[in-house]
Amino acid sequence: MLSRPILRSLLAAAALIAGAAPAAAGTLQVDPISVEVTADRKVASLKIKNEEASPVVIRAYALTWNQVDGEDRYEESNALILSPPIFTIKGGATQVVRIGLRSPAAAGKAYRLIVEEVPQAAPDGGVRVALRLNLPLFAMLPQGRQTDIAWSARKDGSNWVLEAANGGQGWVRIDPEAAAKATGLAEDPSLHLGVVLPNSRRRWILKSAPRIADASRFQLIARNGDDEARLASR
Repeated sequence: MLSRPILRSLLAAAALIAGAAPAAAGTLQVDPISVEVTADRKVASLKIKNEEASPVVIRAYALTWNQVDGEDRYEESNALILSPPIFTIKGGATQVVRIGLRSPAAAGKAYRLIVEEVPQAAPDGGVRVALRLNLPLFAMLPQGRQTDIAWSARKDGSNWVLEAANGGQGWVRIDPEAAAKATGLAEDPSLHLGVVLPNSRRRWILKSAPRIADASRFQLIARNGDDEARLASR
């Protein structure tokens, strides 16, 4: 892995959920791309650099993050304090945003930190795409282990449904190699596994037949997928 990976996007929205090294999207570079507020560091910092020559207006805010029915769910929240919440970054300049808890009740939860460009009129009268970064933010929530994840799979019509259940107390960023070993599926770079929150499930729909590397392992998790108890496959 490169020590300083640069990820670029021309999309209006980009979800950056892997690693903690600097990353860039469009004209912005953010560091880190996974933010944590801990007992030892009650105020986290996010650096945002404008890599273009012209200034850009940025708004930053937080959303609560839960996983319901295997999908990510976000809701508006005022549980965190972001300073400053809106600002202008000159060309080539860097702005530091500090994040803290508004009250002790905000601890032990996961959030999404949204960093978005406030749309401005393009100099030539055209349309300028506003960037929106969606970063994970963990507030005094520990990181779990790959072994906290139990896998299951089931057939749903012409698709396969792959599901990871996190039975631990911490969030787990799924390691593709560990997932392939546990499920018997071949690694698929197009499948973005991301994070499974504690006591939650994350579900992925495989639109095509899965690439199976270990048939016996996959058959095991498929049987678990038919079981209401969703037996642990680890």
